[in-house]
Formats: sequence, structure tokens, C-alpha cells
Amino acid sequence: MATLIETARAHRLPYVSLEHYRPEPEAIGLVPYDTAVRLEVLPLFRVDERLVTAVAGADFLPVADYLVRLTGLDIEPVLAEPAQLRQAQQRYYVAEGRSGIELGLRASAALEKRAGEEEPRRVGSPVARLFEQLVAQALTLRASDLHLETSHGRPRLRYRVDGVLHDFEPPPADVYPALISRIKILCDLDIAEKRRPQDGRTSVEYQQQTIELRVSIIPHLDGEGAVIRLLGSADRFLELDQIGLDPQTLASYRRLIHQSHGLVLVTGPTGAGKTTTLYATLAEINSPRRKILTLEDPVEYRLEGICQIPVRPNLEFTFAEGLRSVLRHDPDVILIGEIRDQESAEIAVRASLTGHLIFASLHTNDALLAVHRLLDIGVPYYKVMTSLLGVMSQRLVRKLCPECKQPAKLDEPQRQAFGLGADEVVFQAVGCDACKGLGYRGRVPIYELLEVTRGVRGLSEAQMLSGALEEKALESGFVSMVERSRQLVLAGQTSLEELEGIGMDGKR
Repeated sequence: MATLIETARAHRLPYVSLEHYRPEPEAIGLVPYDTAVRLEVLPLFRVDERLVTAVAGADFLPVADYLVRLTGLDIEPVLAEPAQLRQAQQRYYVAEGRSGIELGLRASAALEKRAGEEEPRRVGSPVARLFEQLVAQALTLRASDLHLETSHGRPRLRYRVDGVLHDFEPPPADVYPALISRIKILCDLDIAEKRRPQDGRTSVEYQQQTIELRVSIIPHLDGEGAVIRLLGSADRFLELDQIGLDPQTLASYRRLIHQSHGLVLVTGPTGAGKTTTLYATLAEINSPRRKILTLEDPVEYRLEGICQIPVRPNLEFTFAEGLRSVLRHDPDVILIGEIRDQESAEIAVRASLTGHLIFASLHTNDALLAVHRLLDIGVPYYKVMTSLLGVMSQRLVRKLCPECKQPAKLDEPQRQAFGLGADEVVFQAVGCDACKGLGYRGRVPIYELLEVTRGVRGLSEAQMLSGALEEKALESGFVSMVERSRQLVLAGQTSLEELEGIGMDGKR
């Protein structure tokens, strides 16, 4: 402490202890959370055209210059202990529900009331800072999506955290149109077009990372709505051994994906983590000796060393048309974002039988149903069994907060439904500060891997349709998602309520 005070005196700077100091909300709202963390500053209060700001070091001139450009105010620095400053940032930007967004709204609302046509275009404008705060808060919450919408003239702000939407304090109604215009400008969309949907992309810098944002804007009855998917950057991708597979399943899956040719499917509903699994798979097998092409709608992440192609159905460039084209580019591996129809399914199967390794996603509830789905689409049974190497099916469930979870009391029907003994303990969600009152923090995968073994290939279509596929798979060590979910519950990682919420009620 004495050293810092001496430094303050040497540079003729005021010193402030942040242990019991409460900054003004209006001052906090002038600097986005991610900027404050990166620059190691905390705005304290505003006096006329001056912003008094706590800084962590005496070398504050570059920081002050940046803040002048950001806020349009003169910066008056005061020195603070770095540890106290970091704690205060968490306390006043994030904790106790007092997000940077809520604080920033109070600071900028008066300015936004008189925002004109040019206000959303101006870098550093209140509406620009508000958008930065929205994104920063989404990243702080680990949200996957940010939802802005209107209902009866009232704005609504929600974040999807661990697959579930949560309401937050929305922007004022008179700010909302300028905020939507700001989003359109960042994505190079037409700000005058308010009658038709528009899609775009942009990116932001957050804590020295580039975060890709995929934006969809759609007209509502009384305004426009925006959904922003936060995609992260390539250095945030998980490796295959980080996606939650147990060692035995991981080894089996690796055997499948290192084959020279064949078809590997990843199935599950929207939001089940299929893209994460497929991208981790490509990262595992990517090498200079292989040409890998992807067909995606849209391209979500950009992968180093892989040729990624967006399909455009509105321009008649579909998955099927794209597949025909990429097969002329001498690929070794092809990723198909989704098999949607008979044409794309048949081309994928044909390609897998002619020396190509094909990965694709498919919407089915479990791995066994993937075979039925291909038959329903119109692929002949003998081609399915000849080409298919395996099917990974998966779900994501919320993970119980380890700080507050408590043993649950179950009645006998619940125990019977999940095959739980009388002495087996399961846990339930409670809610605490660590999980922001949700009872859950993060997500954990539930998966099953069907390997198409010789025994499976030997089944006739009639046998498969009569249920012999599951019997033969179990003989080869197949573990269903229902059994995996039971294991997660007994391990205290998730709750029975969460499994029931995704349809895992103890029965296949």
C-alpha cells in the first residue's frame, strides 16, 4: 500500500481506496466492461466535461487518450490498487445483477432521446457503446445468443445461457430503433429496409479475442427484432478429447474418423452441439496431405486450412448442387452441414462409396433412428449399410452448480422410471451467487455412438425394422443416451428435472 501511495505522490496523482467506494452508475455506463478490464480502469464519477477514472498504474497517458476518444470527455486519473480495481469491476459491472448494460442505459438514455439519423453511425456514440455493452454482457454470462425484440411497443432483451433464455433489463423504447440501426450498420445491411428479413455478420474485439457475430433481423408487427449468435473465434474450438466423450467412446470414434472412406453421421436437435463435434472432428484429421471441403448453411466458424463453402438455397446453390460441384475439386474429406433431402443423401452415400470420407449432420432423436431416417429419405438399405461407418447422437444438458446443488427427495415412481435404487443419491438445482441464481452453470453432453460393425451390416432390412439393430448394437458394447443420462445424474452432474426437460425420461 505504501509503495502505491508513494507512486501517487511522485506523479502528483490522487490515490483512492476502492474497498468501500461506490462509483456513480452514469460514469460506469460510459465505458464498456470489456474495455475497462482491458485498460485496467474504473470510471468513478463525472464532473461537467471531466470523467474521474481510477487507473492501475502511473503510465496512464495512452489509456487516458483512448478514453478521451471513447467518451468525448477529459480524463482525470486517480491511482488505485490493481487488486481492488479488479474486484470493483466485477462488483459494479457484473455482480448483484447490476450489469454494465443496465448502468449504461441510465447514462445514455437522455442522449438517445435526441439521437438523429447519424447517431447510430458515430463510433463512440451512446448507442454504439450500448451495443458494445450488450455484447460484453453476453460474453460475461457465457451466452450463446442475444435476443432483441418488441411486444406492444415495449423492447425486450434476453440472453440464451446454457440453452435457456433469461430476461434482462431492456433498452428504453426510444433508444431501441437506433440500436437496431447500429446493428445493421455494423453488418453492412440496409438501415432503411424494415419490411424484409436481413442476415449479416460482424465481429468485435473482446479481451484480446475476435468474436464473430452472426446477425438475423426480422420485422415484427410493431418493430424489428434481432438475434445475434456469438460464435467466438478459431482459438476457442474444443479438441476432440475436450468435448466430453469417455475414453472408450473417444477411442471408438477416432477409429471411425480415421478411415479412408465412408459416411459418419452426427445427429441431434438444434443446439445439441453437433457443430462443435464436427469441427473438433475436422481439426483432429486435418493435415497438409488431405483436402477438406465443407458445405455449410451458414458457415459458423472459419477453420484454418479448410475450404469452407456457404450454400445459398435462394440462389439455387443447395447442398445437393454443392456436393456435385465439390466432388470435382478432388477432395479427400467433405463435411455436409445437414442432409435434408433424398438428393443430397444419395450423393453423400455415393461419394462415400467412391473413396471419400463424408461427415454430415442429421436431425434424429437418437443414433439408431439415423438408419431409419436415411431409409425414409429414400436411400436404399444396401447402400446405407455399405457406406455407413457410424452415428454419433448427442444432447446438451445443463450442469448443476457445484456450489449450491443439494440432494433431491424422489418418490418411488421417479426412482423406477430412471432405474434408481433406494440408496442412490441424486441432486437438484438450488441457485446461488456463483450461478446467478440459476442452479446450473455450464453444460455437459449426453451421447451415444453406434458403430456399424460386421454384425450390424449382416442384418436384413426386415430384421433391422423389427428391432434387431438395437440388440446387435448392444452386443457390440453400445451404450444408449438414456444410460448415459442415468450415469450423469448419479454422478451429480445434472438433475432429473433437466433430463425430463429434454425428453430423457428414463425410456428410449
